[in-house]
Amino acid sequence: MKNTAFPIHTDNEARLPYFVFSIGLDYAQEHIIRTAGYPCYLWVQTRQGSGRLVLGEQEFLVGEGQGMFLMPNEAHEYYAETDEWLVDWIGLTGTGVGEFLEQTAGMAHSGVYYVTQAEPLRQTLEQMLAVEQTQNPLRNLDLSALTYTLLVQMHQLVSTSNTNSVATRFNRLTPVLAYIDEHYAEAITLKDLSDLLGVTPQHLCTLFRKIMSTRIFEYINLVRIKKSKEFLLDQTSLPIRDVAHANGFEDVSYFCYIFKRVEKITPGDFRKLYVRT
Repeated sequence: MKNTAFPIHTDNEARLPYFVFSIGLDYAQEHIIRTAGYPCYLWVQTRQGSGRLVLGEQEFLVGEGQGMFLMPNEAHEYYAETDEWLVDWIGLTGTGVGEFLEQTAGMAHSGVYYVTQAEPLRQTLEQMLAVEQTQNPLRNLDLSALTYTLLVQMHQLVSTSNTNSVATRFNRLTPVLAYIDEHYAEAITLKDLSDLLGVTPQHLCTLFRKIMSTRIFEYINLVRIKKSKEFLLDQTSLPIRDVAHANGFEDVSYFCYIFKRVEKITPGDFRKLYVRT
């Protein structure tokens, strides 16, 4: 089976938000000089050995556990540093790729990035290559879906440092998130949560907001609202007051206020959307 592919797409498929321009696996990387850059976003992930990336006056080593990300149409050069530099690479295009990579994944500049876990990315790339090599007339739609999967994985697993990927940051909060999910119906204090990580309450608040992009008690309320929605539908005869109490809200008025702020609808009207009364 060939280890490279260059998918074709119709004008209609070209309007897909996520698409593959090119892909290669287990590729013995040659010396590349592109004075006009590459026509789309390019991700090159080291599989074995190491290489060197040149961007203007800057040079970067690209080793195992790393990859290089290149913006479209930006001059660059790269070559093997070891006897053999095996890489996996993919060119990404589509109307939504740039926004996702630059704004959601934070990959707004060419350079070398760390890969927390290479295998999930590798598996998705293998799936993409296998799909492209089938005779399925709808394979480009499948490729588009897999491209989005790959982008999400890059968002989770690729970062500018080896300790700053989304997956690594979220893992740090795992004990806190698990505690909230288990004890949402109870009174939860900052001390309860900060003790789980061995930090001060103030540090936890800063850390939580930095990682989750929301305040910790706002997140607790979101979990409680999520659980209360399940209560409203599973126990249709339960009064709203009791739904509130069962999900950690002591004050039913406050529960209704938070519910409407989050869901743009009252708890009673939410129940009516799904349950015939």
